[in-house]
Amino acid sequence: MAVYKLFPSQDASIYSAYPAMNTGLDAILDVSNLVTEINPVAQVARSIVQFDQGEIEDVIDNIAAVNTGDWNNWSGSFKMYVAKATNVILKSKVYVYPASGSWNNGSGQYLDKLQGTNGVSWVFTDFSGSNKWIQAGWPPLLTGSFSGSNNAGGCNWYTGSGTYSNLNNGNMERSQSYNLRSTKDLDVDVTDILKVWYSSSKNINAGEIEIENNGFLVKWDKAQEFITESAVTPQLSFYSVDTNTIYPPALEIKWRDFTYSTSSGDFKPGRTLTGSYPVITSSISCSWTASLPEPDANTGVGTGAKFKATFTYPNTFKNIFVDGNNVGSGYKVGDKLTWTSTQIEAISGITGVDAVPSPPNSVVTLSTFDIEQLDVINTPDIYCALDNNAGVFYSESINQFRLNVRPEFPVRTFKTSSLDTKQHALTSASYYAIKDLDTNEFVVEFDKEFTQISCDPTGSYFTVYMNG
Repeated sequence: MAVYKLFPSQDASIYSAYPAMNTGLDAILDVSNLVTEINPVAQVARSIVQFDQGEIEDVIDNIAAVNTGDWNNWSGSFKMYVAKATNVILKSKVYVYPASGSWNNGSGQYLDKLQGTNGVSWVFTDFSGSNKWIQAGWPPLLTGSFSGSNNAGGCNWYTGSGTYSNLNNGNMERSQSYNLRSTKDLDVDVTDILKVWYSSSKNINAGEIEIENNGFLVKWDKAQEFITESAVTPQLSFYSVDTNTIYPPALEIKWRDFTYSTSSGDFKPGRTLTGSYPVITSSISCSWTASLPEPDANTGVGTGAKFKATFTYPNTFKNIFVDGNNVGSGYKVGDKLTWTSTQIEAISGITGVDAVPSPPNSVVTLSTFDIEQLDVINTPDIYCALDNNAGVFYSESINQFRLNVRPEFPVRTFKTSSLDTKQHALTSASYYAIKDLDTNEFVVEFDKEFTQISCDPTGSYFTVYMNG
């Protein structure tokens, strides 16, 4: 599995009480419905957060390398981290929609002494006096705050669904429920929105409405906006991309890169194979070394192994064993290796290969005893350590962390080597998480779909993208 995090290219809050004010460089993103005793008119705040479409496509196309067959094996989550929550006491919902229309971040901050108006605001998309958010006559799937009211503007957003390439009836409306004791961080699944942005950008929507990536709009449910009741004044303040903390908004793209194989595909040197052998009626005894053909079953790709066979009359193929200098690679348990009677008869000194009784060929089905492979740990009492943890990593690096695993209490055996040096594999139902020890918070959470620990013949491992 892999998790890749992207951070906003721009974000800002927009306020109905300050129709032209820009807050593009403020450290806080507000989502609120504020009512004061001095002014009983509801003041609504919404936030817009945009991630670079080129970065999203780079993760999907190149880093995760998602293809058509794996299109449902990845997901995207939009996360915002709360700085302050006030009066969130009623059951309510925060909604996340794909925003419509390009907008400019600007360089203002909330309630600057000299109000900044050079970026997006409640009424304007770019700067004060520029293009306004659509307030009437919306195209299909699009809406906003209505013209003619005191709250006209407030961004435009898509609410509908449709049948898009690689996505059937995608849901453009995402939400998270809140109450008094619920977690206040925002974490919503935006996979459908990302897929629509992707297919629109690639022009593969087959006649559907194109939805360009103009970011996410975050707002309270309409039942909590522009309400003047003092009990309905929920206020959530999230950290923005301009925060000095470690909690900017993030877009997490997750995909399965899980593979699991404890076998190298190499034969154990000198391993004697068992199988069915033809009857040979020649009276000569000899030995033979040759490569078997590639496996003809179990979709094997094994190649390169050489085998020695000892023949004795009349029940030849006394033994078949692997040449220790040529163990090959790529063989799998269940592969069927076949020597045809024609191949056997072509050996110098062998004649009279009998096609009866059946089978006429020599067939060997490979088992776990034939192939080199790691033992899978079968006890919860284990020692597990990172093999290659440098401690300090470059921000652009991709690190594969390997795990040294062994039982804490190994089964008692008599050996001439140390059991402590024998590598084991974790079970396929093993998962990882990453915790920040300074804050004691998880940077990457346990996830049974996307944080599954992989394994190859060397050992168990997982991959971390330091640049995301």
